[in-house]
Amino acid sequence: MLKVLVFGAAGFVGRNLVQNLSKGEHELVASDMVEDPFRGAVKYIKLDLLDRSRVLEVAKGYDVIVHFAASPLTYSLEAPLENMRVNVEGTLNILEAARAHRVRKVIYSSASSVVGVVQYNPVDEMHPCTPKTPYGVAKRAVEDYIRVYGELYGLHYLIFRFFNLYGPWQGYAGGGLIPSVYRTLKEGREFQVFGDGSNTRDFIYVGDVAEFTSLAIKKDTVDTVINLGTGVGTSIIQLINLGAKILNVEPKVVHKPSRPGEIGNFFADTKKLREVFGDRHFTPLEDGLRKTFDWLGVHAS
Repeated sequence: MLKVLVFGAAGFVGRNLVQNLSKGEHELVASDMVEDPFRGAVKYIKLDLLDRSRVLEVAKGYDVIVHFAASPLTYSLEAPLENMRVNVEGTLNILEAARAHRVRKVIYSSASSVVGVVQYNPVDEMHPCTPKTPYGVAKRAVEDYIRVYGELYGLHYLIFRFFNLYGPWQGYAGGGLIPSVYRTLKEGREFQVFGDGSNTRDFIYVGDVAEFTSLAIKKDTVDTVINLGTGVGTSIIQLINLGAKILNVEPKVVHKPSRPGEIGNFFADTKKLREVFGDRHFTPLEDGLRKTFDWLGVHAS
């Protein structure tokens, strides 16, 4: 049984991971900066990652730290400095604590937005990185910080580059695409498509991400970056039409100019993921959307 600490446990991915890990296989502690969202179901510590001394205190005694805390991409466009502090300084506080306490491994959630301009598809882990948002720049910087901590201090790590995540606990506030699709279709409003709608994204269900992370906690694989996507591209128009089919509505589409930081056709090379974890089943997009829409219908407001 490993002792596992999850930072960002109250967030979208963190909630799903804690649910996956709470089956009792590990000694689990969850942490975030809000009041306990689990209502005592798991051990929880309220903590601000920018409180360096508190992070150092809390992180003592764990085998694995999972760092899924982040300030989101949309906020980085409005407040790049505050976004950087959480995503870079907050991560450095965790790395310093992991280094001081000789944590076996840190698992970090980077993002496919570190890539920026797509030069070829599928996008592998060696693709050049020219991020186009402050969020992407911060995530890329943290990848390098983690690598350097490994080289200088022997801190072992596994970095997942998340592609387009969706699923339960992703509400409207974070600016996620699929919650926006659901609300727009459900309310019968016009759907604003930025660009012509033909650009593809690689959508991965959050339950699959939680499962891969759970496996990564136990695996010996360290000191590497792994794409966490399905390898399947879906266009925005396809996504809208599939959502409309599930909700049994007729979509209304209006095209708008592309937004700053938007990237083109984009899907993951999953060769490395399969080499490490084997050929695993991904939740089909339609099934994942149905689960997500069911959750949004009850929980989102």
